[in-house]
Amino acid sequence: MPPILLAPDLRRSRATQAAALAVALLAARIVDPDRPLPFDVCALKTLTGFPCPTCGLTRSLCHALRGEWAASLGYHPAGVLLAAALIGWMVWSAAEARRGCVVGGVVRRRLCAALLTSGVALSIVSWVVGRA
Repeated sequence: MPPILLAPDLRRSRATQAAALAVALLAARIVDPDRPLPFDVCALKTLTGFPCPTCGLTRSLCHALRGEWAASLGYHPAGVLLAAALIGWMVWSAAEARRGCVVGGVVRRRLCAALLTSGVALSIVSWVVGRA
């Protein structure tokens, strides 16, 4: 089966995605992982005092990108999974931009669905267990 070629604008989009993810991941690795943002972003926690299912995920991601696995898991169990997914997305986008064609389109869709399902399940389970 011949490769599915990317249109020039889609190829640029993949390159832009890869570059933006690289910058964001580098920034997440550099900032203080225990206070990565200068403000609280969880509206649910601000309004009710109860954390949402994704509370701690940013801090967990920052620790995971530093290789601090225990701290990452302590903040949120899906942080390591999110780091792997974002790094994979960056590499995959860069590969498609470089080659100019879709790389493993079916595999990518299945992998994205599996990672998203796993991340949501981990977030909900940890939220329920944490509130119990």
